[in-house]
Parts: sequence; structure tokens; C-alpha cells
Amino acid sequence: MLKYSDNDFSTLLMNITGCIFTCYNGNDSLLDEYEKTNCFNKDLQPLFTKPELLSLISDIKQNTYYRVIDFLGIGMIIFRFKGSTWISYPFVRKEWDREKMERILASSSFTASFLPSLELYYTSLPLLSSTRMMKLITSIIQSFSPSENEFGFIRIEGNIKEKRNEEVIKEYSVDYSSIYRRYDIENSFIRMVREGNVEELRTAISEMIHFSSNNDPSLFLEFYAKNASSGMSVLRTLTRKAAEEAGVNVVTIDRITQSAVQKINTETNTERITKITLEMVIKLAEEARKARSLFSNLSPAISRCVDYIRLHYPEEISLSVLIDIAAMSKANLTRRFLKETGYTVSSFIRDTRCYHAKKLLENSELSIKEISSYVGYEDYNYFTKVFRSVTNLTPSEYRSQHSKRL
Repeated sequence: MLKYSDNDFSTLLMNITGCIFTCYNGNDSLLDEYEKTNCFNKDLQPLFTKPELLSLISDIKQNTYYRVIDFLGIGMIIFRFKGSTWISYPFVRKEWDREKMERILASSSFTASFLPSLELYYTSLPLLSSTRMMKLITSIIQSFSPSENEFGFIRIEGNIKEKRNEEVIKEYSVDYSSIYRRYDIENSFIRMVREGNVEELRTAISEMIHFSSNNDPSLFLEFYAKNASSGMSVLRTLTRKAAEEAGVNVVTIDRITQSAVQKINTETNTERITKITLEMVIKLAEEARKARSLFSNLSPAISRCVDYIRLHYPEEISLSVLIDIAAMSKANLTRRFLKETGYTVSSFIRDTRCYHAKKLLENSELSIKEISSYVGYEDYNYFTKVFRSVTNLTPSEYRSQHSKRL
């Protein structure tokens, strides 16, 4: 039996489960810090706020795990041991689902402006199985207190509590090897990413897989497959810089790479790790190709304005903000923007909003009013008028002709 201390217990929890835990002993400032650190939005995640945490803690029983799942599918585990309450940091059980999150945001009266930051928040969380975590926690508890009674399990979703069967997940392991022998292949590989040459890149990847399996498996893919942590870090750095040089927005780069790392950190299967790695590379190359096509010759100032509009299109975008971003006069900005993009600033914002509205009309069952608000038009009638001016169809007509859910 190990000698118990909160610090030792906390360290074991983090090292073995892969998740950080907060020890609550009645100090409410810890819950303030927990909410500040872990709650993305109070309206979307009420269960991660101090008042709800206090309510949960006051009601929990000894020898019981409480698995809390919020409206976004983000979870935490709460349990009591040796007089202290332990609260896990947030984790996710499923990969990022863009369409699902768009529906949640729109139906909760949030605009699309929240989506990029929500994706960055979601994919920064560890992808874990709560059942696996509870098994590991039980083993840790038994190492400190072998006579401890068996723990029960309660699931909490909002105010819903129910029993839940256990699930099975894969474990994750890391093995390191040298990166230097891949240098020449990496240079060619990154050039393809930077140029957005997806077809050539797919062929090159196939050749590299064949070469690795028939010659020296440590040369390229096996490094990343066996060394998910350090290997992905190297590949991410190389590919993100190549994509950035091609003009891909850095927020887009982070979303793609972070999502891939999150998936890899749950895998031990070499083929799955390789597949996830290569999917990330292809996505970055595709983004690079997009960036080099439509607006490939933008000046840095206008490129910054375009990036800003693409990230903030549902918001009220004032010309004064773009003037500051471009560091030029109003007259110069409007002239240069039209000359380089072929759009006026207002028409570019309009078309960007309608582009995202079309995607939602095609792929979701959200109401048109919800979509209107989500893309930045609070006035439903005005949205219909603008959408028709762009597409020659009303939103309803567009959905009936293009919906992929029919």
C-alpha cells in the first residue's frame, strides 16, 4: 500500500489517465480558476461553471464516479476519495463534428463567429474514454487503499442522471527514432505541400509507403507512426510552415494540425496513425492550393483584410477596422481591394456569408431563420433578399434543389 498524499495522488492521476485533475477541499477560488481555465462559454457549458460545480459537489456520494457530459459532448469525471473531491479537466470522447457543432451553435442563437474558436478549444482537449479512465482511477485508488469499497457510476447530462455500461478504448504508446535520414524526402514532400500539388503528393506518398515497407521503414512513415508525439510535432512544424508560405490562414492551419494530433494521441495502431497523419498533410496541401488559386496575387495588406473577413464574416465588420488592418486610407483600401479581389468590401462580406449559408442549407436541417442569424443576418427577410440577389433563388428554393439530406 502506498503512502497517501494529495500531490502524489494527483500526479498519478495525470500520468496514468492522461488527464489533469483538480483537488477541491472547500476552497471556492479553485472552482473560479477551474471555470476560467476550462469553460469555453457559460451558456453552452453550464455544467463547467462554478455554481453548477458547487451544486454537483454538494450532492455527490462516496465511492461513486460521476461522469458529466455537457451539451457539446465534452466530459469530466468527479469523485470523492480520502475526504477530497477530485474533478477532471475536460476531455472529449468523439472527434470534432463540424456539422453537429454548427447545428448546436445555430440552435442556441450563436453565430458562426464562434465556430473557429470552438473547434480550437474542442481539438485542444484530450480524446479519452471515460470508462477507461474510471478503471485506471480505480487501480490508483486501490494502490493507496486496498480495502476501499467498489465504486459505482452515475452519468450526468444537464440534469439527467442514469446508469451506463462500460466502454472499451485503445491505448496509446510512443517509440522514438531519428529524423535525420528523412531529410531529402522531407524537402521534396514539403515542396509539394507548399505548392498545393495534391495529385503529385498522393502519388509521392504512395511511393514513400512502398519504399518504406521494402527498404528502410525508419526513413519516413514509420517514424511518425511509432513516434506520434515527437514525429507529429516535426511533421506539423514542416507542413504548417509550407502551408503558411502558400498563404493559408494560420487559424486554418492550427485547426487542421491540432485535430490530427488529438486523434493520433488515442491510437496505437500503426496503420491508423499513418492514415491520420497523411490525411492532415492532404488537407493542408488542399488548403495551400486554394490559397494559391483565387487570391494568389494579393498584396500582404489586402490578404490580411480577406483573412479577417473570412474569420469574422458573421459580425458587423466596419471599414475602419479594415483600414487599421491594411494600414492605408479609406480611398486606397477600397480601390486596392476591388482591384485585387474583384469584389467591393461589402460584396465580399455578402458573398462569404451566402457561401456559408448555402453549405448549411445543403447539409443541415437548421431552419432558415437559424441559418440567417448564424451567418450574420438578424433580419430574416433581409437575408432572403440578399441571398436571392446572389443565387437567384430564395433560401427555401435553394434547399429544395441542393439539399444533400433529402
